Amino acid sequence: MNDEHKELTFIESVDEELHDNILRLDQKLKGLQAEITAKIDSLAYEKDQSAQQRKEQLLALSDEVSKAINGIKRLVNLVVSEDFTPEEFNEMNEESLDALREVFKDSVDQISKIKEKF
Repeated sequence: MNDEHKELTFIESVDEELHDNILRLDQKLKGLQAEITAKIDSLAYEKDQSAQQRKEQLLALSDEVSKAINGIKRLVNLVVSEDFTPEEFNEMNEESLDALREVFKDSVDQISKIKEKF
């Protein structure tokens, strides 16, 4: 195997814009997770029904955020191929990567909106 065709992970294979969007989303999700945890901790001693309902909602949201963070971790560490250079991978998957890029951009925007509600 020559140096040009080594085992690549997904994050090593994508272009800089998608790479940055993935990392930005991961950072925003981790920040959101920290805020959710802080809110849950602040509700720990509240005994009224509305506080308990809010805590349950936050726990469910926390679980979803954890799943998203783990999904990103699996995605970035996914081994793509030993047979292609990053350029070849991007060319072959251009349409799918463009769609994924938009999903990540939209997700970053949605997380910003969710954080504003806190």
